[in-house]
Amino acid sequence: MWRKVIFFIAGFMLTTLGITIVLQQWQAVVLVFKAFIGAFLAVTGLVILFASTLKSHD
Repeated sequence: MWRKVIFFIAGFMLTTLGITIVLQQWQAVVLVFKAFIGAFLAVTGLVILFASTLKSHD
């Protein structure tokens, strides 16, 4: 039983600490998110262009 309580307290503390750090660095989080979205869209576009050039075996 004590093990579950310790895990709950540790999880709660880590979650609170993680949210606090993210909120303190919110501008950096937004910048990184936008950068990854841009890169993801570019790679997705390249994959679609590549896939459109493949010949199908009908």
